[in-house]
Amino acid sequence: MGAWSEDNFGNDDAGDWVCELEKSKGLDVLMNPINRVLSEEEYLEFPDCAETLAAAEVIAASVSGDTSFIPKELGVLLEKKQGILFGKRPQIDATHAMQALAAVKKILAGSELQELWEEDGENGTWRAVQSKLISRLENA
Repeated sequence: MGAWSEDNFGNDDAGDWVCELEKSKGLDVLMNPINRVLSEEEYLEFPDCAETLAAAEVIAASVSGDTSFIPKELGVLLEKKQGILFGKRPQIDATHAMQALAAVKKILAGSELQELWEEDGENGTWRAVQSKLISRLENA
């Protein structure tokens, strides 16, 4: 059985994505899931949604400086490298935050992940987590 939590890093797909992110250079690993969701014209599947929400959290943390919503190891990475991610200073800005915001809203409007939370019947906490993420991205 895989991990399942309201937290955007509380599932196996997001956890695996974090490992990729920690080893990456540049913004490709960070932006790939967001770009996949934004370009998808069909059904948004769980793995893409999970990775996108995790990526959106990292972007929100990067632009706001508030690392309390991301895993400790990513917060330490941000602090240790003094804002330098992926081996060089990324150019994460409001444009990336707006792309992440659009992807999060698309996931909430209709996706496999959203449907799974609806089926579970206990999506209030999950929706509250996403509302806080949206707020942080809107304030970027």
